[in-house]
Amino acid sequence: MKQLQNPRQLRGLEILSEPDTIRAVSNNEWLVRSQNGNGEYAVSRARVGHRGYKFTWSCTCPDYKYRNTDCKHIYAVQFSLELKKDIEQQSARQTAPQTVTVALCPACGSGQVIRRGVRKTSYGEAQRFGCKDCGHRFTLDTGFKNMKHDPKVITLALDLYFKGVSLRKIADHLKQFHEIDVVQTTPMRWIKKYLKLLAQYVERHKAEVGKIWHSDEMTMFIKKNGEKKYYEWIWNVMDAKTRYLLACQVTESRFVEDAQKPLQQAKAATNTRPYAIVTDGLRAYPQAIKNEFYDPEALVVNPHLRLKDFETKPNNNIVERLNGTFRERTKVMRSLPDQISANEFCAGMQVYYNYIRPHQGIEGLTPAQMANIPINLSGNRWMTMIELATKS
Repeated sequence: MKQLQNPRQLRGLEILSEPDTIRAVSNNEWLVRSQNGNGEYAVSRARVGHRGYKFTWSCTCPDYKYRNTDCKHIYAVQFSLELKKDIEQQSARQTAPQTVTVALCPACGSGQVIRRGVRKTSYGEAQRFGCKDCGHRFTLDTGFKNMKHDPKVITLALDLYFKGVSLRKIADHLKQFHEIDVVQTTPMRWIKKYLKLLAQYVERHKAEVGKIWHSDEMTMFIKKNGEKKYYEWIWNVMDAKTRYLLACQVTESRFVEDAQKPLQQAKAATNTRPYAIVTDGLRAYPQAIKNEFYDPEALVVNPHLRLKDFETKPNNNIVERLNGTFRERTKVMRSLPDQISANEFCAGMQVYYNYIRPHQGIEGLTPAQMANIPINLSGNRWMTMIELATKS
């Protein structure tokens, strides 16, 4: 909308901001309610010029009759028409057909693919395509093919789970607010299905991280036959600059070979060799870091940096905060069933922390954005990432 230039334009905008103040009589005539509530004024326009592209405006109010200039009622109608035009143009852009690239027909492998109508589903319409060579019709698999429920509901369950909501409460939430009656094992099946897909997808990208890493470990209760209380260890390795979680591994013990597993995963996630890996006083770290990163020709031969205490900088506060994020999820879980589920849980937390959850310490961005990973997520980040993973 144009910049306001005089008080009448401001008052015209005030009229437009109130409900039911302008009523169209015809394409060129409107009734505008008086601001003091005493009746209405008739605003009209007439085309002028040879081509009729311009209009002259008139109003029955005293201001227009006395000064013969555009009054606030005329400006209110003009603003209303401009606003209507903007809304129509925006709606046309949103409903315009999007260009979708389909590489090959799934039946014959041909690239001669065109649009052929839409397919109605229980949660919306899906674009249907047809092959010009074999006649096969199909829809694109965005990751939710043959799923009974709406993708928004499925990704909502994923998001609630990693924000610390229990499976029973997720099922109750879906029943209360979306009228979807599922048992508590259904969200867990969704979680397992898509976390496996996303974990494979994110392994393809290398993170651009800094030179200082932090490593720490925390306990996790695992359900094991014959054991009432059986704990294993979750190892986390994080980059200080981007907050990117480079590694998340589960081991039964804390020996040197156990400490090396997350360090190996961190090396695979980036092409950068750190100047320092900050750890606590666990005795397994010095040898494990030496085995993985010792280089006599490097600027820093051995990057291990052991903390003197918990107060002096550098400290391990950022990875301790990460452990707190993990505990937000684990505190509502009695246990994890077995080793495989524990590793799946860690892979899911890694995806959630790096790609989905905005981080206040990096100005509301995700660690993946800070690490320049070329995955553009917007809106429903879970759904967008699942679609990208499926297409890849």
